Amino acid sequence: MLGVLLALGLAALALNLPAGTHASKPAGALKGEPVPTLFPTARLGLVERLVRAEQARARRDIVRYLTAFPGRNDPVFATFALNSVGPPPTGAAQQAELGLLHRIDARRTAVGVRAATWLESHGKHDIWKLYLKQFQQQAPKPAAARAKTLFRASYLLANTIAKTGKARFARPSPYITDPTLRALNQKRFAKKFSYPAKHAVIAFTLAPQLSRLEPARAGEFRYMADEIAYSRIYAGGHYPSDIAAGAYLGTLISEYERRVPAPPA
Repeated sequence: MLGVLLALGLAALALNLPAGTHASKPAGALKGEPVPTLFPTARLGLVERLVRAEQARARRDIVRYLTAFPGRNDPVFATFALNSVGPPPTGAAQQAELGLLHRIDARRTAVGVRAATWLESHGKHDIWKLYLKQFQQQAPKPAAARAKTLFRASYLLANTIAKTGKARFARPSPYITDPTLRALNQKRFAKKFSYPAKHAVIAFTLAPQLSRLEPARAGEFRYMADEIAYSRIYAGGHYPSDIAAGAYLGTLISEYERRVPAPPA
């Protein structure tokens, strides 16, 4: 996987935008902001190690779920997903995660801060909306319409499950648990809960779906999901286990949407 990512290299390539340049007007999916230099692919190995087993578990669990509940029922599925993801680690395991966040914090650079800030701003919706628009521009109208329906249903379900999970598990963000952690851009989130990471839930929901629509770009979509997930750890806004939970839930949602698609709007 990382070999593919190295070949892709830059988010500018993944987004089909020139790196470090502005759009002609401050509008559109990325609001006219330039694509910064993102994290080196070597850093993304941490994300891959965190999510690999959780994604495999999600692919097994969707089979178990559909055996018990073969039809589409979003509330029942959401309950299953949150019961299955399990609670966040505590005690010594959480302390070990805080130690990792402090080590990352100590090595932050101005380039990394710009990347993390940009990915926080655009990684929850804008980037994925742009990818969808690119597909729609070259797809037949029926396929473009189906893709839009899938995107909308998946995004709403991912948001709902992430929000419900945060309230249910009520895990304080790491910079709240440990005020010495210098989290980036978090002052407006004084009461924020971190488990699961919403950016990760959405990224690992939509990246596989886009990959099924455009298999030749699958490496790009996975690269961006990993970038977004790593940025949340880099910023100190999330524990690594928040990302792992997000990948589990996102993969489960993606598989659910693939196997039991929502009816057309």
